[in-house]
Amino acid sequence: MTQQNTSPSKEKAVSVTLMIIDESGSMASLKKATEESHLGILQSIQQERESMPNLIQYVNTWTFCQNSVREKQLLTKIENGEELQSLALKPNGSTPLFDAIGTACTKLENQLTHLKLLNSNTMVTVALFTDGYENSSREFSLKETKRLIERLKGQGWSFNYYGSDQSVEEMSEKLSFDHSMKVEYSSEGFREGMRSYSIKSSHDKVEYLKKMGLNHDDIL
Repeated sequence: MTQQNTSPSKEKAVSVTLMIIDESGSMASLKKATEESHLGILQSIQQERESMPNLIQYVNTWTFCQNSVREKQLLTKIENGEELQSLALKPNGSTPLFDAIGTACTKLENQLTHLKLLNSNTMVTVALFTDGYENSSREFSLKETKRLIERLKGQGWSFNYYGSDQSVEEMSEKLSFDHSMKVEYSSEGFREGMRSYSIKSSHDKVEYLKKMGLNHDDIL
C-alpha cells in the first residue's frame, strides 16, 4: 500500500473507506479477531480493484482509547499485488467515541479537499466498530459530532455503526448514522460484524458505479 499525495486525475470514480476502531481496554479479548477482520476488509478491497477496475480505492484507519485518538493507517491507495499491513492493537483505557469520529472525519475531509477529490465522483464511507459507549471525549460533544456527521452526509458521505453494547441503536440515531448493527460481544460476533460491513460496502460500491454510469461488465 502506498500513501497517496496527488489527485488520481485519470480515474473516473473514487471510493474512500474510513474505519474508526475501538482500542479501549474492554476490546482486549477481541484484539485478534478485530485485527484479522480489519485485514480481511483490506483484502476484499484489494480484490475489488480487479473486479471494479473503474473504481480507485483509498483506505484510512483510526483507533481510539483512553484519551488518545490515533491515525493507524494513513490515507492509502490500495493497489493490486501490494502487501497489505495488518493492524496492531494495544487495547487500554476508556472510550472517547465522539473525539474519534470528530477527529478522523475532520482530517479526512481536509485531505480530500487537498487532493481535489470532488463530491461528484468520490464515495466516502465511514465504519465505526466499538464494544462500548462514549465515556471520555474532551474535544467533541454529542451535539458537535452530530452536526459534523450531518454536514458530511450532505456531501454524500455515509456512516455505519457496528457495536456490541445495548446503546447501539440509540447512539446511532442520536449521531445521525445511516446504518447500525448490534453485534455479539465475542470474537465471532466482531468477525461477523466486520464481515457484514465488508459485504455491504461492496454492494454499495456496485450501486455507486451504476449510478455513475460506468462499465458494469467488470463489476461483481
